[in-house]
Amino acid sequence: MRRHRIIFSSLGFATLSLLLVGLLPLGGCGNKKEVETARKSVYDTDFAVVYSAALAATRDLYPSTDDMPGAGAIRTSWHQVQFANNQDDLSNNRTMQNGTVGGMQGSTPAAQAGGMPTRLAYKRFFIRFDVSVVGGRPWRVKVAGHASEWDPGAAMPVELLGVAKPAWLEGRTDALTLAIYQRIKKHAIPMQESAPIEKAAPLPKTDPGVFTAVPLAADKRLGTIKDLVNRRDYTGLRALVADDVHFSPGAEPSADIAFALWQADPEPLEAMSRLIGPACATTSDTTVMCPAGMPLPGTYRLVLELRGTEWLVTTFLKTE
Repeated sequence: MRRHRIIFSSLGFATLSLLLVGLLPLGGCGNKKEVETARKSVYDTDFAVVYSAALAATRDLYPSTDDMPGAGAIRTSWHQVQFANNQDDLSNNRTMQNGTVGGMQGSTPAAQAGGMPTRLAYKRFFIRFDVSVVGGRPWRVKVAGHASEWDPGAAMPVELLGVAKPAWLEGRTDALTLAIYQRIKKHAIPMQESAPIEKAAPLPKTDPGVFTAVPLAADKRLGTIKDLVNRRDYTGLRALVADDVHFSPGAEPSADIAFALWQADPEPLEAMSRLIGPACATTSDTTVMCPAGMPLPGTYRLVLELRGTEWLVTTFLKTE
């Protein structure tokens, strides 16, 4: 799949790389009966076989993906949704119908000739998935889809929850469920509805005791940050990042822009998790650096500073 670059020019920062996701109608993936079978199947084979198939199927459709085999978890980044109608078919009740939106006339040839943008210039939709292999043999594969919406002027997309979930989310979730099933259906057996399904094992918590060269309060904060990063708990992590965090050499400090970039590309947060370890050390009474010392070109550096009574991330960037 080709990468497309999306320029948030109104925010005045470098381009944000996101992947466009093609429309995945169930009619092109299989019939409803097979989808229902996939939903109700478990897999009587080794964990590695099930997990590898789930990871391969997910990456085929959503290439920017994190894998955590120890927890049986797979998480995709946010991918932009590309609709069949590349004009204004947003597949929900705000879609342009017959050239109108809510009774107002849509984009006209004259408007287009004058360079006026269509509706899609104002709004973008994104999708991501959490896939988990849970239980014991036979293994169950759970697929949870998430949708978000981006409006111009917003630094980050807003997740659509409850009644705001778009109609297309279920179809794409079913398409991924079916893609996984088709890779390992020879191992599929019907799931017993009465059999309890174990929850995915929680990710292990970081022991603050590994941070021996930092103050007591900072060691707990480093452990918390690492755990939030590993869970991709963006809301919890945001509270521990300074509003003026430095995220890129030469860029204006901004936590909102930093999080938009970190959510779009898994590599920075993977690097942050790796950095938080025994190499973190105090460089002053109010500063902790991971790793301590002069960073090498092309490597990441994480800095926490004591702001009032709180240790906050004030720098996380790749040095040039």
